Amino acid sequence: MISYIEEPARSVPVAHDCDLCVVGGSCTGVFAAVRAARLGLSVCVVEQNVIFGGVATAAQVNEWHSIYDANFQTVVIGGLTIELIDRLKKRDAVRELPRGGRGQFRFNSAEMAGELDRLVVENNIRPFLRATCVGAVRDGERIRAVVIEDKSGRRAIAARFFIDASGDGDLLRRAGFGAYQAQQLQPVNLQAVVANFDAARAEAPDGDWWKSVRDLSEQHGYPTTTASPWPFDVPGAPGLTNVFGPRVSGVDGSNADHVTTALINGRSYVRALADMTRARLNVPLPIVAWAQALAVRQTWQAKCHHQLTGDELLGGVKFDDAIANGTYPVDVHHPGGTYLRYLDGREEIVGPDGSHRWGRWRDASTPTPRCYHVPYRAILPKDAANLLVAGRLLDADADAFGGVRVMVNMNQTGEAAGVASVIALRTTNDVRTIDIGNLRRTLGEGGSVVV
Repeated sequence: MISYIEEPARSVPVAHDCDLCVVGGSCTGVFAAVRAARLGLSVCVVEQNVIFGGVATAAQVNEWHSIYDANFQTVVIGGLTIELIDRLKKRDAVRELPRGGRGQFRFNSAEMAGELDRLVVENNIRPFLRATCVGAVRDGERIRAVVIEDKSGRRAIAARFFIDASGDGDLLRRAGFGAYQAQQLQPVNLQAVVANFDAARAEAPDGDWWKSVRDLSEQHGYPTTTASPWPFDVPGAPGLTNVFGPRVSGVDGSNADHVTTALINGRSYVRALADMTRARLNVPLPIVAWAQALAVRQTWQAKCHHQLTGDELLGGVKFDDAIANGTYPVDVHHPGGTYLRYLDGREEIVGPDGSHRWGRWRDASTPTPRCYHVPYRAILPKDAANLLVAGRLLDADADAFGGVRVMVNMNQTGEAAGVASVIALRTTNDVRTIDIGNLRRTLGEGGSVVV
């Protein structure tokens, strides 16, 4: 068997030339593109899926977490996160959850994808869908172009500045900038929309569907060492439920073979849940839509000018270059369960069987920070003059990453990267030397909460 083949050199046509190219069309990536476009830049966004929104839409993770401070009194997350939620409210496609929990908004993923389309079109952003970043042209500290492959073939996009919001470092790593993976990656999920779940819950004793069917797991091929699946409603779609499949460890979401196996296994697990429900409760649970992507929590992270630490996060350390805020707890999934550490010092241990055990990681007498913060330096790759990262590519240790990785936090890093690119283009031509005061002020003027 041969190990390699040789490809002849070839010329790659330039399909587009712009001020800013964003690789990755998640909400984070679209928000980066929108903020830059609204400030006058010509922008394009490259997305590997058929819809924008990433984990929120293609992976059908249809919940965003709290936008409030630790006391649930003051809003600490604003900007395009709130604008998009307001757009969904007009379509009855979002439900706001009561304050006091981790969740804040439950939304219709399909409707969100439609609103992201509108944001892209309204702001004259050039979209490239079903397009994958496969290479980069680099000149020293600067990227000159990205190489994509789509239905039209192999093409290039030239730009003055770049943002990698791909989650996997598709541009960052192909351009040769520093990246690393944690020793143990957080698990993945696969979601599916099902019908008739309310009927199944009604047939279950005490309405506890999972407790009723759980003992059938091994018989039907459902993982027995995972926490209970989560059934979430789909706002605006009565009768439909978004079922979060089991958390599967040992999957690298940036590895094509891992992804293929996880997608096939993930679908078999949700089908097993349907079979278990029919066998025990005599209620059909038809699957009406599969998520088109895995819900990936972690793959690669950029080596940046600052690595955010768990102590900084949970201590509410304030940074002069803060560009994002949050209160979601440190939430680290692992094969033996999940541990969560809250800003108020509580600790929650969730076992593989779904059991909860509470304790404290910090003395109750210690004051609770209002929120935590993400510095600009944590999205600023080392040795790069015209590249920023956004989303889960940021530089953070295991505990800090467990808290900041959720979408309402990462959305803000996209907005900051978009604004920083504008400032760099108009001033120093280098994302490392921009005026941080100008960045924070411009973010605030655009609706972000800067504290």
